[in-house]
Amino acid sequence: MVWKSDDNKKYRGKIDRIYVSLTETWEVEYFIDRYLSTRGCGLTDENRSKVAHKLEGVPGKAPHKRDELNAWLDKEWSLKAK
Repeated sequence: MVWKSDDNKKYRGKIDRIYVSLTETWEVEYFIDRYLSTRGCGLTDENRSKVAHKLEGVPGKAPHKRDELNAWLDKEWSLKAK
């Protein structure tokens, strides 16, 4: 899986650190890698795909707060940050 590095120029700064825009590929990829690494999971294509697939079913309306996404994913998989 090739991660892209382009970011939406209108969605930067503080708001970019609080929310994850699921329509921004780069931001979702960064969030997934950060989520996996803080949970001690390998940064493999398989793990990335699992998280990306799970994010497709996240409840609520976008944009989503990073902390809320982390908590929701942790609950779905019974994971805790290391």
